[in-house]
Amino acid sequence: MHKITKETVAKAENELFLAQLASNVDALDQLLDDNLIAVGPTGQMLTKEMDLDTHRSKTMVIEDASTEIDDISIFEDTALSIVTMTAKGKVMGAPLEGRFRYFRVWKHVGGTLKVIGASFMQLPE
Repeated sequence: MHKITKETVAKAENELFLAQLASNVDALDQLLDDNLIAVGPTGQMLTKEMDLDTHRSKTMVIEDASTEIDDISIFEDTALSIVTMTAKGKVMGAPLEGRFRYFRVWKHVGGTLKVIGASFMQLPE
């Protein structure tokens, strides 16, 4: 059994951020669970494949970003992380800029720490 610690979750969060920034689909594929369910800012349900497709097709391009881990809570074999990302980029060609808050559920799956659930929203200025 793999122990989840704040340090291992912070490391995984940093790997996820770098993969998102580079649109590294292979790395994202390793960090996101196949059964991932995410909820977007308008309430839409998103899957792992939908997320990977936005990076494959360059529908979403992050030009510049930084993250701050606000909180990590451990509950036995599961972790919850809250991260704030300040980002600038394009979604379907339209400029997007702002601060976004992510809530992720991390769990060891097949010996690797993976995101099994997530939600995100844009924060008011």
